[in-house]
Amino acid sequence: MWRCRHGVNWGFQGMLYRTENIERIQKIWQPIVFDEEKPNCLYLDNALAAISDRVNFYAVPAAQSPGFLRELDWSGSERINMNHEAGGGNPWHTCATSGCNKTFNAGDKCQCNDNCFKFNDCCHDYEANCQHPGPSTFCFTLMQAGSYEQTLLQDQLSIGAGIFGCSAYSVFSNQGVTLYGPQNVQTSVIEGATAVGYSSAYDTALNTAVFVNVWNKLFTENRFADYDWTVKADADTVFIPGRLVEHLRPNTEGYPNGRTDAVYVLNCGLGLHGPIEVLSQKATMLFKDGGLVNCVAWNVSDWSITGEDDFMSKCWQRLGIERIIDFGVLDEAHCGGTVSPCMSGKVAFHPFKDVSSWRICLWQAQR
Repeated sequence: MWRCRHGVNWGFQGMLYRTENIERIQKIWQPIVFDEEKPNCLYLDNALAAISDRVNFYAVPAAQSPGFLRELDWSGSERINMNHEAGGGNPWHTCATSGCNKTFNAGDKCQCNDNCFKFNDCCHDYEANCQHPGPSTFCFTLMQAGSYEQTLLQDQLSIGAGIFGCSAYSVFSNQGVTLYGPQNVQTSVIEGATAVGYSSAYDTALNTAVFVNVWNKLFTENRFADYDWTVKADADTVFIPGRLVEHLRPNTEGYPNGRTDAVYVLNCGLGLHGPIEVLSQKATMLFKDGGLVNCVAWNVSDWSITGEDDFMSKCWQRLGIERIIDFGVLDEAHCGGTVSPCMSGKVAFHPFKDVSSWRICLWQAQR
C-alpha cells in the first residue's frame, strides 16, 4: 500500500520509458490501477511507481534545471512541493516571464537583477531580455471601481504583474481610485457610464460605447505615443509582458516595426478577441487621428449585438491597418485553447476572476 502513496514524482520530475516497452508496461500496471484495495494506486503515475521494480525506466531528477517535463497538477500535491523544494525554488524561471531589474529573489534558481553577473546567477535569457529589452509597450486596462477588477489589479500592482510589467501603463475607471503598491497608481476617469448589458446572440458584453470613451481618454492623454506598441489587457487576463515583447521584436516571426508599420495582432481563429489587444504605435496614431471618429460614423459594427473587439477589428481593417496572425498571444477556451493549467507558453490566459486563480495561473505560466 505504501508504494502507492506518493507516486512517480516523489523526488523525480518524471519517468521515461522506451516506446517498444509501453504495451508490456500497460499490461502490468492495469491490474494495479483497478485494484480497489489500493485506492492510492488509482492514479496512473502512482501505479507506475508501484511496478517500478518490474520495468525498465529512466528517472528524471526533480532538481534538473531547466526541466523538460512539467508537473500539470497545481492543486497542491506533496510531489509538487517536494519537486519545487528539491529544485531550490523555480528552476524554469526566466526573465521573459518574470521581468527584469528586480531585486534578488531567494526562491528563484536564476536571477534577472542588475547584480546577477556579479554573483554568476543570471538567467539564460538575461542578456537578451534585460540588456537588450526590445520594443517598448504602453499597456492599459479598464477597471470598474469597487468590483473584482479592482481587487485583481490591486494584487497585480503589488507584485508588478500584468500590465504593471509593461514599459508604462494606465488604469481607466468610472471613478478616481488609488491603487497602492511599490508605486501608487491613480486611475484616469473616463466619461459616461461603464455598466453594460450582454448580447443574447453571442453572450458577450455590449461594451463598445464604453471602450470608445476609454480610447478617447487615452488619445487625450497621449502617453502611448512614446512607446512602440499599445496593449489593452482585461483585468482578468493573466498577461506576461516579457513574452509579448519577444513576439514583437522586429523581423522576428514576421513582426514589423511598431513605429513605422500600422498593424494589429489577430489573436484568435474566430477573429480578434478582447482579453488582450495589441496595436502598433503607427496604427494607434491612425486610430487617434480621425480613425475612431470615422469608424463610429461609419457604423462598422452593430453595438447592440457585438462587443468592442468586433468594432475594433472591423474599424482597424477599414482604416487599412494590416493584421498579423499570432495565435501564440492568447490562450482561451473561446479560441480553442485549454487555459488551465496555464503552461502553453502563450502570452496571455483568460479568464481568471479572483486573485487565487489568477496567481495560480501566473505561477504555472512562469514555470
